[in-house]
Amino acid sequence: MLLFLFEMMAVLLADCFFSVQHFFHGMDISELPPELSCPTLQLIVLLGLDVRNNLAHKNIWEALIMNRRPDRPPLNFQLVSGDSHDLTTMRTKEPSQEAAVKGILKIDWMAKHLHRVPAVLVLFVDLDWNSPFWNEKLSECASKIQSIRHSFYGRNPYLALVLVQSFVTLPTDELATQKAAELCSSCELSSKLLFILPQSEHLFGYVVRLEFAFYDLAQNYYQNELKLLKSKKEALSRTVSQRLYVRYSFKQGFFSELRQDAHSALKYYKQAYQMLLEIEPVDAAVTELKVIGGYLTYKICRLYFKHNASSESMSHFQKHIEYFRNKTSKLEAEFEHSAWLSKQYSFFAELFDAAVQSGLTTSSAEHPGFYYQTAADYMIRRQHEFELSSKDGENETRRVGEAEEQISTATTTVVGYCGQRTDWSLSSAIDSEGRFDHSSAAVGLLCNAMTHFKNYPRSVRSRHCLLVRLGMQYVRQGRLEQALQAFLQALGPLRRARWTSLVGACLAPALRCAHALARPKEYVALVLELLNVEYGVGEPARRVQLQRNLLALSSGAVPEPDEGTDRAESDAALMAWQRLLLDSTTTFVPVAAGDINAGLTVTGGFCSPEGMAVVAAPTTFQLRLKSDLPEPLQLTKVSVQFVAGNDPAQSWTLDTPVEQRPLLQPSTTHLFEFHIYPRPEHAGGEIHATSITLHIGQSTSKVYITLMWDVQSVSTVGFCVSNLGRKAAKLPVELPKRIKVLPKPPKLAIVCDDGFAVLIGEKYLYRVTVENLENAPISKLKLKVFESANSRCQHGIKFGYNIEQCDGAALSLELDSLMPNSKASSVFYITMEKTVDNVSMHMQVDPCLLFVITYEVTLNVENMDMSCNCTLDRTVSFSSIMPFVVESYMCTTMGQRVNELVVKEDVLLWMHVRGVSVPTLICSCTLHLCDKVHMNNPIDYQTFDNAVIDSDTSLSEICSVRPVGATMEPVSIAHATFCWKRWNETSSSEMISTSFSLCNVNIVSCPVIVSCVVPSFGVMYRPFVVKYTIENTTEKTVQLEATFESSERFMFSGMKKDLLKLTRLSKLEIILNVLPLIDGFSTLPRLQLLSSSEAVTSSLKQYSQRNVPLTILITPKDSTVSSSQDSKIALQDAESYCSVQMVCAYGCFVNATVSFQPKKTSH
Repeated sequence: MLLFLFEMMAVLLADCFFSVQHFFHGMDISELPPELSCPTLQLIVLLGLDVRNNLAHKNIWEALIMNRRPDRPPLNFQLVSGDSHDLTTMRTKEPSQEAAVKGILKIDWMAKHLHRVPAVLVLFVDLDWNSPFWNEKLSECASKIQSIRHSFYGRNPYLALVLVQSFVTLPTDELATQKAAELCSSCELSSKLLFILPQSEHLFGYVVRLEFAFYDLAQNYYQNELKLLKSKKEALSRTVSQRLYVRYSFKQGFFSELRQDAHSALKYYKQAYQMLLEIEPVDAAVTELKVIGGYLTYKICRLYFKHNASSESMSHFQKHIEYFRNKTSKLEAEFEHSAWLSKQYSFFAELFDAAVQSGLTTSSAEHPGFYYQTAADYMIRRQHEFELSSKDGENETRRVGEAEEQISTATTTVVGYCGQRTDWSLSSAIDSEGRFDHSSAAVGLLCNAMTHFKNYPRSVRSRHCLLVRLGMQYVRQGRLEQALQAFLQALGPLRRARWTSLVGACLAPALRCAHALARPKEYVALVLELLNVEYGVGEPARRVQLQRNLLALSSGAVPEPDEGTDRAESDAALMAWQRLLLDSTTTFVPVAAGDINAGLTVTGGFCSPEGMAVVAAPTTFQLRLKSDLPEPLQLTKVSVQFVAGNDPAQSWTLDTPVEQRPLLQPSTTHLFEFHIYPRPEHAGGEIHATSITLHIGQSTSKVYITLMWDVQSVSTVGFCVSNLGRKAAKLPVELPKRIKVLPKPPKLAIVCDDGFAVLIGEKYLYRVTVENLENAPISKLKLKVFESANSRCQHGIKFGYNIEQCDGAALSLELDSLMPNSKASSVFYITMEKTVDNVSMHMQVDPCLLFVITYEVTLNVENMDMSCNCTLDRTVSFSSIMPFVVESYMCTTMGQRVNELVVKEDVLLWMHVRGVSVPTLICSCTLHLCDKVHMNNPIDYQTFDNAVIDSDTSLSEICSVRPVGATMEPVSIAHATFCWKRWNETSSSEMISTSFSLCNVNIVSCPVIVSCVVPSFGVMYRPFVVKYTIENTTEKTVQLEATFESSERFMFSGMKKDLLKLTRLSKLEIILNVLPLIDGFSTLPRLQLLSSSEAVTSSLKQYSQRNVPLTILITPKDSTVSSSQDSKIALQDAESYCSVQMVCAYGCFVNATVSFQPKKTSH
């Protein structure tokens, strides 16, 4: 009993200490209590476990608190020993309406229910059923339970008893059942609250089952608390007891969270917040409403994010901020409201960030970085407001006193509720604010914002703004190294974006950091940029001082600090600069002036508007400098670096003369010219300026400054680096920044024929002459001749030194060295391929020759010998023509052109030779037939023997042939080989042989061939005979149906329709006696042959009667000629018909009328 009395006293002392602690914590209205954000776990208090001296108790405790996996119940176990625990007793309740006037939520209420008011009390007792001291243990256990109940009088936690036994008891053990009933009766304990924990190897499993039993008891406890709060809230009037309604709703939400019922908790918190907004925000209650509203908003937003309702969370937060943004109290300092707003954005950003880490998807327009950034803005505003209040301390104190007098009646001396203020709260807040590190808090928020903005490429400008603000805070903290890095990292993108306001805001603090850290490179760059009139320093005296600092540094002196710099910082900077300048070595300060907006304008380019330069010829690079500095700037020299192509090894630098030492006057443009002479190895490439460098100071001084512009970063034609936000001074003509180097132009003349004609197959003699027009001797003179790539020649051109060897695709001629104005000549032969066909011989051929002459000449350039290789190209076009044109075709004996030949059908091969513009002598012609064709009558082609033809001359020849075999594809019927040469003797006199393919046609077979004998003409009313011969060309018997068509112009006797049977290779003759009835050209009776096979019938219609005449000329009747004479003439004419047709064909198949003068006889 004494032990438990001691415990109760410790409880009271701890409770008082907690209240005082939270009282001071509640002074800062911006801070959230840790109980608001910590996990809401049900409190289970364990009594009777001696973990220090009892190993079994230690094992039980470790099993409870270690390895808390997510699948185990969310419980918070507190071990209460005999010497320390933190329990609380029930306080005396005050009337509800009085409590409502005092405040909404007590300061320690959440901490009390999380850490001091248990849901379940568990008493562990070592007691076996067969213990020999059963009665003594029973009495001791009942006494302890009675003492615990007395300590928690007024509260209703569940009290459970756990018997720690050394062995496992079966449920059917009668002794155990009897003893358990006796124990429950003695302790006035329900059997459901008695648990047995045996010490066995399965201890962890028993402990887990015990946890779930405790969890169920805790759930029932908090459910009872919710019922009690519900009954109290239902008894309230919402219009009168608004604060109590908010209090009970908040407690309902808190108890629902303890029961792990997130949906009910969200509902109760939203009800509390809605009722909170209905409370009139009088001046004395504004602070409390803001604080409680912040608590509720934190809970609501966290639960919304937990339910993946991010949009509802953002919407609620925005409404919360809009409502309380302008609500302040006279009890608050200005910086306190900014602190509260900063904290609101900060905790929402943390909740948003936690949701993102749990898998929430964000976008560049909505992510936690924006809320961190706003929180940092309010933190910086809090700092400024506090600094203003510190400067005006008397007025602030007076205002505070007046405010305290006005609200003295509405406040109490003791603060027990969240958000309430005392009479001295405002003064205490000002005192504690002075100890708060605003810059560190702002830096932390800005860094968190940067972390999120870096994940979105489209948020570049936002990141740069954050860098500027981060640098400002680093300066306030005195972290100048980090501040300088932040400013330099932000300046580059801000310059490119031409954000002049932010650049101007960065330059002054960055220069202060560079000066304090003794960074000469950064210092020079920042001074030059501050001297830019676009957004730099506007005061003339300040600009002059900055330039003098620059010149002092170049001479080895320490630059003066800025006005307003504190003494400690100035002394530290002075020592740093002195340590740097006392070093024996020279400090080189290279500044990339092209990356900054310095007060210098640089323009220039090559004085070649076409962008061309020639090897060994001078080319000028023109550079113009304009200074916007307030005073003259003395330069040591100006350098321009050039490079040929992209090879750094081929680079060189040109400097202004050492004795010149340019002096840049303010607002004056200075012109510098640099002359370069491209070398032969630069030919075909480009030369461009890579960098322009201004040198300030002597190389022997302590500090040597170089300002370099990278020309490659400029892409315009007339380039201008520096002053990116301004228009550079334009040159009269925009000059290119790079030039293309052309080889030295050759000074050589080629004299040769152009437009001559070469006959295909002949070897043409050609002469070329070279003349040296250089002012110096040339050597290694070579002439190469080959076919030009632009040649449209269909036949390859061959070259040769002589007639016998004229088969090379190119020709190389070695010529002697030539003195100035001397000449050299050479001859060679040209020939074209001579095998052509009957298609290409009609085409126009336009070949071209390409002469490439290379030589070497040595020139004296700038007192140096420069050896140049020159190349001269000359294209000569000429006409390549056939010596003559050969045309050929096939026709039937009736003079009809055909594209297909029929086996055993006589046809005529006609060949026509036409001359061209160049006279040609044809010595002979030979015709070679293919093996599928035989010649009927051999012909001696005397027409082509020693014949001279030109464009006005043509020769013709004809022969009769008969196909003897069919082919599967078109074949050339014959090849005509001509022996010829050019008629004039310009070319060689050797004979040239050229072959032409004639008539590519198909040869088909037809089973039947029909021929017909018809007189040349007929006389009206005088009969004549028509004889048809039908020949079977196959090895099989052919059965045909023959029919003669009737005609109005003739009467005929003989067969009209009959079935014919032709044996293999046999012939059948059909004779008709025909009587003409009408004069003029008349159609003869048509013979139709039909077969049982459609394919044979189609072949007969197409091929069988191509040599059968279709019409005949009928003259009027002449009474002077007797019938016998007419018949005789008709028979003679009919028998000679074929020969007449052949003669007509040989006469070029002209339409001629053959007249027969009948011979007069007397009767």
